[in-house]
Parts: sequence; structure tokens; C-alpha cells
Amino acid sequence: MVPAITAGGRSFRGAALYYLHDKRQPGEAERFTSGRVAWVETVNLPTGDPELAWRIMAHTALAQAELKAAAGTKATGRKLSKPVFAYSIAWHPGERPTKAEMMEAARASLAAQGLEEHQAIILCHTDEPQAHVHIIVNRVHPATGKAATLSNSKLKLSQWAEAYERKRGKVYCPQRVRNNARRSHGEFVRHPRTPRPVFEFSQATGNDHLGAVFAATAQRQQDAHLHEIGRTMQRSHARQWRELRQLYRDRDIGKFREDFLKHCDALRDTQTRQRQELRTAWETRKAERRAALAPFADRESPRRTGRAYAQGLTRSRHGDDRFGGPGRDDGPEPG
Repeated sequence: MVPAITAGGRSFRGAALYYLHDKRQPGEAERFTSGRVAWVETVNLPTGDPELAWRIMAHTALAQAELKAAAGTKATGRKLSKPVFAYSIAWHPGERPTKAEMMEAARASLAAQGLEEHQAIILCHTDEPQAHVHIIVNRVHPATGKAATLSNSKLKLSQWAEAYERKRGKVYCPQRVRNNARRSHGEFVRHPRTPRPVFEFSQATGNDHLGAVFAATAQRQQDAHLHEIGRTMQRSHARQWRELRQLYRDRDIGKFREDFLKHCDALRDTQTRQRQELRTAWETRKAERRAALAPFADRESPRRTGRAYAQGLTRSRHGDDRFGGPGRDDGPEPG
């Protein structure tokens, strides 16, 4: 048994895109096939549909302040910036655990970290020779709004994995036994290896929010450039009309009226053309902005996830089998 923890993530959507679908190929922005996913289960969620489940988890994280207020929890500490906690547990290649055994181990690993009451998605991949499952956990407690403390998760998972192998009658990782024995005597032991799934997940979701911020910042800078052109044009147009009035102020308007009107018409036509060119530039700019921000358009916004959350609750109350509500054979997940 080998547990591996990823770096904390900001986006449930990013985690879902990575874990619920096949790996992206070179040159692909996203991939929506799910050939490597054998099965998916949810914990403490009113739905078995993973696409709806991650939206409910995102809504719970976004509503942390409201959950704390409703539960009477003090709103202290820094705002949680990385509500996504993901890790994997892998069996030895010689082991062939059943789905029930894998689910039992996944739930036990959650309990070992004090996360048994948190929302989670458990899924099995078949893209590696060894059996393994991934667990995506919402650090925000769905009832109290408190964020789970994960400072000792690696140590807890290591101790749990050692106990798990001992219980099954064969220890596949003697190095872990030695490391835990040294830790029990007060030594600091840390394994330097970064598992491949951890690296790939961090690449997929670590900068998920920052990418959207950088893209939006770049678009605002380009918008600001056009805004400045518009302001400069307005000042120029106002100055041109002042200069034209000043030119004919001290003249006999009757004598120069025809010339004055010609200048007015020419100036008006020029300014109308310039304003139309600016409007065309803004239309082009808006299209470019939409295209640039399209990859980030489906983030877990409060409005979108709020609708999904309400939809999930409604379907689960009516036992909609399509979304794995309480109408399933195994009944609702324990709270």
C-alpha cells in the first residue's frame, strides 16, 4: 500500500478534469474521454454523479463563511485558498483488491486523517499496472464550515498504510516500517520522492486559478489601451470644435458663413468616421477577450455552483437514479 498526497489545489473543476478523464495528449487543452476511469463513488454528497458532485463541493467551499455563521463557528483565521485535497492509495502489483475492498480502504484512509465527515469523490483508474484509487476531498466541513487541518496527513497515512498491510498479513514496504519506527523515537524522516500522479495533478490544477487571473489581467490591460484612445479622441474632438469657433469668432459670420459650414461638415464627418472606427475596434476587442477567457469561463462561480447545488439536492431528494440519489441500492452515504 502506497499513499501519495498531492499539493493543495484551488479548483475542484481542475481536479475533476484531471481525475475524471483521460490524460491529455501533447497539444490538447482538455480531454473529456474517460477510458481510464473504472468506477466513481461519492461520500457525504447527495448525488453519485461526479460532474454534479464536484460542483456541490465547490459550492460548499465558496459558502464557508455562511456555513460557519449558521453553525455558530467563529470566523477567525485566514480565508482558505486551497480547499481541494487529493491523494491516492495504490496496492502492490501482485494484489488484486475488489471494488468493495478498495472502497473500504479509501474510507478507512479518510477516517485516519479525520476526514470521514467531509465531502469526497473516490475513483479508480486502470491506466497503471497496480490497482489504485484517487480521493478528492473538500477541506471545508459541510456542516461547520471549518477547514480540515492536514499538517500531519502524510504521517497519518503512512501509519495507516503500515497497519493496513500488517492486517492483510503481508508487508510490502519494509522501508516504511523502518521510517515509522524511527519517527516513533523522535527522528525526523522524510522521503524525497514525488510520485508521478502528484506531479501531474499539481501541473493540472496548481495554477488553475492563477491562469485565469493572468489572462484577465492581460485583457484588462488591452481594454485600458482602447479606453485611453477613446478619451484622447474625445479631448481632440472638443479641442477641434473650440478652435473652429475661435477662428470664426471675430469674423463676419454672414460673409464667411458658407466657408464656416463647409468646415463644420468636414469636421463632423471626420469625427463620425473616427468614432465608428473606435466602435469597430471595441467590437474586435470584445471578441478577442471572449476567446481569450473562454478556457476559464466554467470556473466554479457562486451562481453556477449554487444552481448545481440546488439541482443536486432536488434530484437526490426525489431519488433520481440517473444522478445516484438515495434511490440507489446502497442508500444514502452516512453523514
